[in-house]
Amino acid sequence: MFTRTPNFALVTLMILGVSAQHEGLEFSLVRTESPTDDKLCSQLICRVQGTSVFIDDVTISKASVGGVSRKLMTTSTNSPESSIVDTTTKGNGTLKDNSAILFIDFLSCESDFIICEVTYTDGSNQKENAFMIAGLDKHSKFLTGSQNRIHKNDGVTSTHTKVVSSKASNLYSPELWHLGDKIIKIEDKFETLKDRLDRRLNQNIDTVNRRANTLENSVLGRVSSVETDFSSRFSRLEDRVSSILQSESPDTSSDVAQSLADMKRRLEDLTAAVDRMNASKVALQDDGHQDPQPVVCERGMGDVVTKTYPRYVITTDQTIQRQVLCETQTDGGGWIVIQRRAAGDVDFYRDWTAYREGFGSLTGDFWLGNEAIHILTDMHPYELRIDFRVNGQEMFAEYSTFRIEDESDKYRLRLGSYSGTIGEKSGYGLSDQNNQQFSTFDRDNDAHSGLNCAVYDHGAWWYNNCVYSNLNGIWLEKAEKGVSWYNGSTWLYPEFTEVKIRRVRQQIG
Repeated sequence: MFTRTPNFALVTLMILGVSAQHEGLEFSLVRTESPTDDKLCSQLICRVQGTSVFIDDVTISKASVGGVSRKLMTTSTNSPESSIVDTTTKGNGTLKDNSAILFIDFLSCESDFIICEVTYTDGSNQKENAFMIAGLDKHSKFLTGSQNRIHKNDGVTSTHTKVVSSKASNLYSPELWHLGDKIIKIEDKFETLKDRLDRRLNQNIDTVNRRANTLENSVLGRVSSVETDFSSRFSRLEDRVSSILQSESPDTSSDVAQSLADMKRRLEDLTAAVDRMNASKVALQDDGHQDPQPVVCERGMGDVVTKTYPRYVITTDQTIQRQVLCETQTDGGGWIVIQRRAAGDVDFYRDWTAYREGFGSLTGDFWLGNEAIHILTDMHPYELRIDFRVNGQEMFAEYSTFRIEDESDKYRLRLGSYSGTIGEKSGYGLSDQNNQQFSTFDRDNDAHSGLNCAVYDHGAWWYNNCVYSNLNGIWLEKAEKGVSWYNGSTWLYPEFTEVKIRRVRQQIG
C-alpha cells in the first residue's frame, strides 16, 4: 500500500493554518500551490477531529464547474486506511481514534475544485454532513471570497474554507456551478471593457497630440513675427547707440560709456541668436546683384553662368495655381520641392486630409500636398530627386519617372528606375514602395494585413509591408519609425531631406 509521509513544507502549513470548528468538529483543508517537489502540481491535506460527534467517514472528491464530481478516496470506520495511485494523483488516508487525516499529491494541474466531505453521527444519533472546498487554478477565485481566508508564505498558499453543513447548502447544487460560470463570464466582460477603454484612451491621446501640434505651429508663427519685429527694433536701437557713442565728448562719464558698450554687446548677442534660429530656413535672398525673380520653375534655369538666381525662389505654378518652392541650381535647376525637412519644427504625423491639402511653410519644413502633386504629375511626365544629408555627408537618389494617381486610387505611387549615390539595391529604398497606395494613421492602405504601417512607423507614406523608406517619420529618431531609408545593406537616418520633381525633357524626333 502507498504510504504518504508529510514533508516539512506541509507540516509548516499546518502550523500556519487556522482550523474551523463546526458542530463538534475541528476541520481544516490545506493546499500547497508550489510544493518542493517540482514533479507535482499541488498537494492537499484534509484533517478532521471529532470532539463531541463520531466520525463515520471522510471523502475527498474532485469537481469542475458545470460538471459532475468524482470521488478520489474515502476513509471510513469500516475501512480505516485507504489509498489512491493513478496517472494524475497518489495519496493515502487514515481514520483512527475519531481523527482522520488524508494526503493527496496532484501530478497534473487542472481547473477543478477539491472537496473534503465528512459524514458524522451527532449526540442524537443523527447522520450529518459537512464539507470544505479548495479551488485549483483560476477557479479558486470562486471559492475564496467572504467565507475563505487565504494565507501566503514563501510561495505556498493554504486555503481554509468555512465548514458548510449539507443542511444549509447542497454540496452538488447546480446553482453553485452556475454561479461559477457567471463569474467567469463577468471576468471576460471586464477584460473586453478594459481593451475598449485602452483603445479610447489612445485615440484621445492622439487627438490631444494633434491639437497641441496645431497650437505649437500657431505659436511658432507668432514667435517668428515677433522675432522680425524685435530684429528691426534691435537694428534701430543699435544705430542709436552707435550714434551716441560716436558723439560723446571726452569728459562723458565712464560709467555711462561702459553701460552703453554693454548694451551694444547684448544687442549683438541677441541678433546672433536670431540669426541662428533662422539658419535652418530657406534663404530666398542672396547678397549682391540678382536677376529679376523668375516667373517659371524650369529645367536649365541654372545652366547659364550669367544668371544669379538664389538657390531657392518662390514662384507661382500655373498648373495648380498656387505658390511653390523652386530649387534653381542642382543639375540645371527647375526642381519643384514637394517635401523638405531641415529644422524638425513641423509635426509630420498627420491625417489624410492634411497630407491631401499640404502643410508647413515653403520657407521651412513642409509637404506640398498629394492633390497638388497628383495634378502636376498627371499633366506632364516628371522625374524625382531626393537629396539627403547623413552624418554630414551629401547624397541623393533619382528616379527616371514619378507620378501619383488621384485620390480615388489613394494617390498610388508610380516610379521609374533608380540612379544616384545612396547605394540603393534593387527592391529596396523607395523602389520597394512602387505601386503602393498612400497611408496615414487614419487611412490604412498598405499591403500589411495585420497592422497599419503609418501607425506602427509613426508617419505617412507609400507603405508596403511596411517600410524600406520612411521620410515622413519621427525627426532625428534613429529607428525604422524615424526619418529612415534602407538601401539594401544599411539603414540611413538623414538629418536633412528634400524631395523634388522636375518635368522630363521631351525627346524630339
